[in-house]
Amino acid sequence: TSTDEAIAVKKTPTALVTTKTTTVTTSRGWRNVFSLPISYDVNMVAQGTLLDPANPQLLEATGVHPEGYNRRFAAIDSEVDKLYGDKIRAYFTARNIDLHTIVLAGGEPDKRPAAVDKLLDKMCEYKLRRREPFLAIGGGVLLDIAGMAACLYRRGVPFVRVPTTLLALVDASVGVKNGVDYCCDLTHETYKNRVGSFYAPSACLLDNSFIATQDARNISNGFGEILKLALVRSADLFELLEAHGSNLIDSRFAPHPAVPEGVSDRIIDLSIQIMLEELGPNLWEYKLERCVDYGHTFSKLLEMVPGADIMHGEAVNVDGFFCCVLSNLRGYLERDTVQRVFECMQKLNLPTHSLDLKSKLAWQSCKDAIEHRNG
Repeated sequence: TSTDEAIAVKKTPTALVTTKTTTVTTSRGWRNVFSLPISYDVNMVAQGTLLDPANPQLLEATGVHPEGYNRRFAAIDSEVDKLYGDKIRAYFTARNIDLHTIVLAGGEPDKRPAAVDKLLDKMCEYKLRRREPFLAIGGGVLLDIAGMAACLYRRGVPFVRVPTTLLALVDASVGVKNGVDYCCDLTHETYKNRVGSFYAPSACLLDNSFIATQDARNISNGFGEILKLALVRSADLFELLEAHGSNLIDSRFAPHPAVPEGVSDRIIDLSIQIMLEELGPNLWEYKLERCVDYGHTFSKLLEMVPGADIMHGEAVNVDGFFCCVLSNLRGYLERDTVQRVFECMQKLNLPTHSLDLKSKLAWQSCKDAIEHRNG
């Protein structure tokens, strides 16, 4: 047996990327151990400017192409298309770019392999080039579908995430996971995010102004994931939500007389920073004990109950509060702490219980969590 190591250093405009390759050779074969460098930018865009033709960021994110290559491809959430479709197309028209689009429904029932196939069909029709980034503009479901398609098409093409909901801004847009729900013909059950991939975007462009066209429930839904991060990582973030969350729901993250300047940006920046700090060292989830999985033990099955009127962030919150109560009963949390968490959740208009969270579902969730977390 012999071991060879090779170290390659590549200089980029912003960093040095070091790649170490270890090859272990035996008399019967080879063991190859490769480290994969991952680099992508998550950029905050000046609020309300992303679709301004004077701002080149959106076009620049789609890559550098030969002169005369004046077309681009985008997958757009159907609700986003109703609200911003004309503005998106006008942006590219103003820059002499022919934009080809596919509009996909972005609800949880639409998060299926069939949606990925539909996008792949359109990419084939468009003849997307191997190194041509396409745009994914929408909420978390659309970004998941696009990420799956990007991973599969030609074994991987670049894509740019443009999240348009508060939930997607702080959650789906910043990591490398993509997934769709899977309907199993053998068990006759639907499994949330059971089919997926780890595949990084080439870039993420975040413009908070999209939140202005969300309704109050969807903004509260986004706060479900933000509060989760606050509870496991940041007293500072929790105190900001306690003090200002309710007013930010009312104002849709626009300036509010009762909210000091910079608070809304601080909440989003903290949330993204915490998420990246948690995900970065464990992108491929080799370590399965993850604090960001708080709120994701019972919520997955709760969301999949047929006919259930519950959104992702709401289900995460019900799960998280149930875990707070369990922790209190086991002596890990003081009652005063649980009460403070409960009052914050109420301020954010988040549900703390569900009639669907019964003992059978809770037990099935625990068994599913054991499988998912490998025991």
